[in-house]
Amino acid sequence: MLIALFLAGTLFPLAGFPPPQSPPSPEATQAVSEDTIIFLPMTIRSPLVSPPTPTPPTPTTPPPTPTAPTPTLPPIGDAIVVDHTSLALFDQIPDQYLTAARSLPMMFSDRSVGYNINDALNCLAAPSWGESSAACRRDYLTPTTTDWKTYSTTDLANGDVPELIQFPASSTIYSRANWTYTDCADDWSAMTEYFINSLAPQYLPTKTVLSCQFSYLNVDDGSGIADPLTGYFANTSAYDVYDLEAFIAQHPDKEIIFWTTSLARSIGTRTATEFNDQMRRYAIENDKILFDMADIISHDRFGNPCYDNINDGVNYPAICTDYTTELEGGHLGSVSGGKIVMAKAFWVLMAQIAGWNP
Repeated sequence: MLIALFLAGTLFPLAGFPPPQSPPSPEATQAVSEDTIIFLPMTIRSPLVSPPTPTPPTPTTPPPTPTAPTPTLPPIGDAIVVDHTSLALFDQIPDQYLTAARSLPMMFSDRSVGYNINDALNCLAAPSWGESSAACRRDYLTPTTTDWKTYSTTDLANGDVPELIQFPASSTIYSRANWTYTDCADDWSAMTEYFINSLAPQYLPTKTVLSCQFSYLNVDDGSGIADPLTGYFANTSAYDVYDLEAFIAQHPDKEIIFWTTSLARSIGTRTATEFNDQMRRYAIENDKILFDMADIISHDRFGNPCYDNINDGVNYPAICTDYTTELEGGHLGSVSGGKIVMAKAFWVLMAQIAGWNP
């Protein structure tokens, strides 16, 4: 009888008794002395209260410098917007729209940076790359120096010309004979008044496309151009965008280009950021033609953003050092990368005004 019970308990565990456990592995018992009590494995429930999460160590690297906030813009409806992402379209402009673009009679006005853009358009209108002005073929010797040189056709044949200043040139394909540049320099309200009452009327009989751009000198920190109560978009007694709209309404057969400003390395970067964000929103919400120069020159040829050199704890968009040799300003001089970028973007803009919808 006892033998039977023993066999039954071994082969068929009795109710209420746990099944037999396998002995621990030799590895688990190797370092255990004869006096140690060995507890067989058992299932343990998860605790009802989780153990506290350990506090992570304090980082040793400083946090990144904050950048100016990026505004949330509405979807683009019928607006035409040319920015740094549009540069890749330059090589895709169909021949018919190159023809249509160079046939469009256009006048644009600006301060000194406008002269740089005017020169840039002449670069592409040269008979060839090697026959373009020396000012079209300059770049830094290396990315880490401020030395620059004028590159030649020999450099081009040897593959030594930086990609940034390589461009197609043709006195026929990229002719800008119908595109006129003229100077317009003053404070922002006076420039708007001059454009509406004096400059644009001179060109109404001959030009279809008209514009006036504010430069980085118009967005210095004391200009008030971005002030929500008295600035360009505030509808006050100053000449502002509402006066420009009245002019546009009187001439529905004309196309007006809206611009963001040129940018400097350190002049007016905070005000420029605020004003250019206002301009982008206004142009998109009102289906305007926007040439976003500020966005174009504040991104390098790889699309990386560039920031100002002011040590104020905030990074504001600024002209890239690839595009200017100036430490504080923002002219597209000495090195030619900024000029060439702007010339290519301008052709994309004019092709779209002429009807191209990429």
